[in-house]
Order: sequence, then structure tokens, then C-alpha cells
Amino acid sequence: MKALGGHSRRIRRLRPGTRVIATGPFGALTAARRTRPKVLLIAGGVGITPMRALFETLPGGPGEITLLYRAGAAEQLVLRSELEAIAAERRAGLHYLLGSSDAAYDPLAPQALLALVPDLSEHDVYLCGPPGMAEATRSALLRAGVPAGRIHSECFTF
Repeated sequence: MKALGGHSRRIRRLRPGTRVIATGPFGALTAARRTRPKVLLIAGGVGITPMRALFETLPGGPGEITLLYRAGAAEQLVLRSELEAIAAERRAGLHYLLGSSDAAYDPLAPQALLALVPDLSEHDVYLCGPPGMAEATRSALLRAGVPAGRIHSECFTF
């Protein structure tokens, strides 16, 4: 957990065994939003944390769940071994989209998304990442034929 505010800093001082009350989830990134058998998860930055949970827990058979994880470089990928273990166990798709966000090639452009997920318009899409990435990806998903009602997103800003 990153210490980004008063509450997250205090959490680091908790001793093991301390009782806490947790609530939620309250946002759009819950299984209750799902309307289709196939799901595409798209994560960037800290957005990988809710996607990791969905990647492991969303019901689905082989080939029904795919995770696209956007990062500047391989060294920036977190939870990599966990994601790979989940993908192997569930026979789910996992793709790392690496490279600078200002590069000529955009791995989250409509054509690139359709190359990775040809039946993209048949998926529910869960999207979580930094504001610029989330906005651009939402636009790309719409241009690729995903209905707006099937795009479930949260944007993390700090």
C-alpha cells in the first residue's frame, strides 16, 4: 500500500492482529457490473491492484477472461508472478503492453486492441489506470465497437 494520505500512512503502523473494519467495494469494478460471458481487464499503473483481484475471482472458463497490463517497462510491472500464476491456473489471457506513453505505436489504440482481442465488442471491459490513460483507452474502446454500457472504469488520481 502506498502512503498517499493520512489514512494510508497510519495503516502502515498497524500491528499484526489489529482488528479493522473494511467496507466496499463501492465503485464500478465489481463482478455485479458484468453483463457478458467474456471479460477484458485493462490496467495501467496502480490500476493493476483491483484488476488482479478481478483476474483471480471473476467467474469464467478458459479463454473468457483476458488481462492487458500497460506499463512503461518490464521493471514497472508489479504482481507479475501472481498474474502469471493466475493466468496459467485459469487458462486466461495475459498480455503486457510495454513502452513509453509518448511512443509512435499505441498498444491501446483501437486497431491494437482488436488485434489482441478480435471479438472485443462482445466483451465487458473493466478499465483502471491514470486519468490520461483511462480517458484515451475508453475512447479507443468506443471506436473499436465496445458499447459504452459495457465499459466499467475507475480512475485513480492522487
